[in-house]
Amino acid sequence: MKKRLFNILLAFITAALALGSASTIDAQEETVVELSNVVLFTADVVAIDQNERVISLRDPDGNVVVLEVGQDARNLDQIVPGDKLKIEASNSVMLYLDRPGTEHAGIVVERAPKGEKPSGMAVETVDVTATIKAIDKEDRAVILELPDGKNVTAKAHPSVKAFDSLKVGDSFQARLTRSIAISVENP
Repeated sequence: MKKRLFNILLAFITAALALGSASTIDAQEETVVELSNVVLFTADVVAIDQNERVISLRDPDGNVVVLEVGQDARNLDQIVPGDKLKIEASNSVMLYLDRPGTEHAGIVVERAPKGEKPSGMAVETVDVTATIKAIDKEDRAVILELPDGKNVTAKAHPSVKAFDSLKVGDSFQARLTRSIAISVENP
């Protein structure tokens, strides 16, 4: 159930990242590189079907996203067309260049108590061994290949000195963290 709720909420991350984001990069040590971006936006509730648990949201660019809301989402009955959903989504990649990876995954979901103003938060973290598939030195971008064959692209700020020492084929531990927080703001 928690995974389904998180997957529904992650649909917002995709929409949010399409809107643009503020990126931050932190070189904590020469052997640890963090690349992250956070997006904050508001979506308007344009329609809601309480029986089918379906909600239609309009993002700031006018795009409408229709989401099925699982039974885990409490207080759906308090949301009405015209409400605004405040959404904060973030993605982070930590590269541990000096240690081999181990695979772990976890998810935390928190939601408002029954009867309270609707809100929720979900954080998913996955630790995997990643291999550098390609490097674009000019754009300071790295394409990481994960164990399942998927690719993740991350860009490094010029202040991240460890970027210059990366090589195609290098393997290391990568911690991928995605989070989203949603709260309802009545007009």
